[in-house]
Amino acid sequence: MFSIILTWLIVAWGALSCIYMLRCAWRRFPKRDVDDVIPFLYPVDISLAESLLDPAAEFEFRWKLQPPQFREAQRKRMRLYLELTRRMSHNATVLVAYADAEKNSQDPRRVSLASTLQEKAVEVRLYALLTRFKLRLRLLLRSDILISKPVLPHLRKACDIDGLQTYSALKVAAAAAFVQLPPEELASLTRNL
Repeated sequence: MFSIILTWLIVAWGALSCIYMLRCAWRRFPKRDVDDVIPFLYPVDISLAESLLDPAAEFEFRWKLQPPQFREAQRKRMRLYLELTRRMSHNATVLVAYADAEKNSQDPRRVSLASTLQEKAVEVRLYALLTRFKLRLRLLLRSDILISKPVLPHLRKACDIDGLQTYSALKVAAAAAFVQLPPEELASLTRNL
């Protein structure tokens, strides 16, 4: 009985993944140019992310608050970091679409910068995907056992990718790829990232 259920789950998973790939191929990322990137970026507060991932801050919350209050504060902090990783993932998606459009350029320097930007964006997307999965699982399971252990400081790294360092590297790669922008638009780009 178990093997039949497992077989059908594998078949369903395969069918859903094929449907997803067809959907992605059908919709494709829109071709983005320089004017389409800045308005579509969501601001990510790195200092807020660093404070959420700080082990000392979590220890201080654990020390000052009663267990039920700590769990509620921890859940709020987890939801906030989930939103920050969602924004990181969205920004990386927009930058990947721009880098794809730039790879068709005749200038080898722009192609090289676009490749670097795309690599960093893919790393950020991978980190965000894994981190969002872990956070959603922990938020879904409202178990006291899972919440009692330190959660957020362990999410700084996922698959040997330091999320905040990689996102900072993405910001540097984006600034290098958009060097042709006027200074005020470049400042807007780095502010929105």
